[in-house]
Order: sequence, then C-alpha cells, then structure tokens
Amino acid sequence: MEVTIIGCGYVGLVTATCLASIGHMVRGVEKDAQKLKTLQEGHCPIFEAMLADLMKEQCRAGRLRFAGDVSSAVRDAEMVFLCVGSPPKPDGTVDLSYLDDAVAELCEALQGRIGGHMMPVVVKSTVPPGTSRRVSRILREKTKANIEVVDNPEFLREGSAVKDFLEPERIVIGTESPDAMRMMRRLYDPVIQRPESFLTMNWESAELTKYAANAMLAARISFMNEMTILCEGYGADIEAMRQALGLDHRIGPWFLKGGVGYGGSCFPKDVAALEHISRNVGHESLFVRAILAVNSGQKTRFFRKLVAKLGRPIQQAQIAVWGLAFKAETDDIRESPAIDIIRYLLDAQAYVRATDPKAIPNMKRVFGDRVEWCEDPMTAAADADAVAILTDWPQYCTLSYEKVAAVMKRPVLFDGRNCLHPEMMKEAGFEYHSMGRPAVDRRV
Repeated sequence: MEVTIIGCGYVGLVTATCLASIGHMVRGVEKDAQKLKTLQEGHCPIFEAMLADLMKEQCRAGRLRFAGDVSSAVRDAEMVFLCVGSPPKPDGTVDLSYLDDAVAELCEALQGRIGGHMMPVVVKSTVPPGTSRRVSRILREKTKANIEVVDNPEFLREGSAVKDFLEPERIVIGTESPDAMRMMRRLYDPVIQRPESFLTMNWESAELTKYAANAMLAARISFMNEMTILCEGYGADIEAMRQALGLDHRIGPWFLKGGVGYGGSCFPKDVAALEHISRNVGHESLFVRAILAVNSGQKTRFFRKLVAKLGRPIQQAQIAVWGLAFKAETDDIRESPAIDIIRYLLDAQAYVRATDPKAIPNMKRVFGDRVEWCEDPMTAAADADAVAILTDWPQYCTLSYEKVAAVMKRPVLFDGRNCLHPEMMKEAGFEYHSMGRPAVDRRV
C-alpha cells in the first residue's frame, strides 16, 4: 500500500520504518528542516534499538522516503497517518494544535480530490475522546474526498518500539467504517499474530483505551512506590515483596519495581490528561490524582533522603548523577526524574557531575554549563561525595565498585532504581541507600 506519515517524531518514524519493512511504500512528512535533512541523508535522529539500521535498509530499498510538503506526499496515498505531537499544556490538558494544523494542511492538500477510492485518515497521536469524531467532521466539511477517519493508538515502549510494532500484543482500531476497518486489517496483516489481537471498536473507545492502559501501568508503579515508604518505615524489603506479589497470577510481575518515579513521553502527560478527561464528564478522579501525587512525591523523597544521609552539608557537595534518560535503552529525557532531582541539587548549591550512555546531548539543552558532563561513570564519580543512580542502565550493574569506591571522597551511593545488590555494595565498602530496602552501613 502507498502510505503517508505526517509527523516523523518518535511514533511517526517508528511507524514509517516498520510499515516499510513489511512491504508498504511509505512517505514520511517532516516540517522541521534540520530533522528532514537528517532523515533524507539516511540518518536516524533518535536513539532506539534496531531503528537506525532498519531505517537505512528501507531507505536503500526505496520503500521509505521523506519530504517536507504534505501536498505532494498525499497525492498518491492510499492511507494517511497523523503522527504529530499531542503535548500537555501547562494545566495538564492536551495541546491539539499540532493535530489541528496537520488536519488543516491535509484539507488543503486534498482540495483537488473528489470522491474516488476511500482513503483512511489514521489518527495515531494520543488524543482525548471525541477528537477523531471532530477530525472526521472537519474533513467532511472541508473536503470532497472519500475519507474515513480511524483512531489507531500506539502501544510502543521506548527501547523496544521496533519489536513492539512488528510483534504487537494487540492492534486497536477505532472506526465507524467497515471499509476502513478492512483496509487497516490489510495494512497490518503481516504482523498480526492472532486474529483476536486485532480489535475494532468506536472512536471514543479506542481513544480512551490508550489513556486507560497508561494510567493502569502508572498506577502499578505508583502503588509500589507508596509501598517503599512503608518498607522503609517498618524495615521491610520492597524487592522481596515484589517477588511475592509477582508470583500471584492475578497480579503478575510487570511494572512492580519501586524507584524514584516514572517519566517519559507517555505516562506523565497521559495520566494528567485523564484527570481532565474525567472532569469533562463531571467526575473528580481521586484515583488518578493519587497516581500523580505519589509519583511527584517520590522524586522529592529521594532528594530529601540524599540530603539526610549524605553525611555532610549538601551545599558545595559534589554529587555524581548516573543516568539522565527516563529509562534505559533510550535517549529520551522527557519528564525524566533526573531533571527534577538535578534541579533540586543545583538549587541546594551542590555541584553536579552527570553521565549517561545516550542522553547527555538532550540534557545539555536543559542545564547547559550548570552541570559538568562526563563521558563515563568512573569520571563522574571521581572525588564525589555521593553517587546517585537515576536510570537503570545495565552497564551500571557490572562496574567494579571497589574501584568506584577508591576514586570517591566517601563511598556513598543512592540507588534510585534498586538496580544494585545490597550485599555487593557492602562487600565493596559502600554506604548504600535504595528505595524501600534496608540501608547498608559502610564497611571499608
């Protein structure tokens, strides 16, 4: 099929590349001139496992091309995806201006198209219930093209997005058109593992499913973070509790890790949006509000623990921050807990030396020269009063901590991701503080 993707950000680029890899002819539209140049040169502008190589392969094969003009890109399209951003406004509501602009450009591009074969316009962006219905109304009023709107939310995890697209657990299709549903089935046919995983519903159900899924996962994380407070108060171990809970088949082991809080491009904004979506129907969601409050409080609690257990005044202390991305295997810092915690440290007049395998360039745009940027964890830890782990990169688990201790002023480590073993830290001579587990006193 001839497919046009409007918006080549994270979701759009993964969607375009993966659709090309299963045989479709894909044109990606990107308005940012610098990013467009990067894409047209065959380079991937984001770090995502497997994506760069797959993108180059599809560009060389001629199945994936990029342009800056919507009109030329949709001229021969059988299907158009809208993959533009839907960021939060300051009040937590969803900013739909990028989507509205894309719809307006699409209307203009389709002015010469009258009737003809039906073309699905697929809303891939995460949008509040009622948005696809509104987009459908606009397209019908402003064009004479034969168009049916589909809502097709994405369920991509950063770090494994290519695998998630090509081996999906479910594909959700929101539409009121049987013909559009059949075209979507044809589009995705090469990756549908089981017939029951291809789910069709109305627009509002599909739109709300995306928010419900992310809020449910965020709730599990926030619940376990709430439990870390009780574990520390009573001397319990959150890791032992997590294993016991995970073996209950009604609960399962996923998203049960205690830590410094969730971040990323989806959970924070989607949970905040769900609170406003609830208010739109006259409901104050105490449950959703609690998810937000617990997650925010966990970052503050980590900082306060660091200040209380540091063993010296925080002012002028040198703190090594390991991990800047909101999770491992990505360079995405959107809503990363590291942003708030570094800000707390700087406001308290501490010196921060930070490192991350992939996310330093992105975090530099936030803090500039207020932070000293280090290429590796050993350099960041040199002469530090403490190390704070804020992203659970696997390479942090395989270091020689005896050598890390030797280069620090004092071997004190605050593990915001519970990614190290307390006994290992004890043997290495560290004073070790994690989330919801008993502290380890220093044994030099």
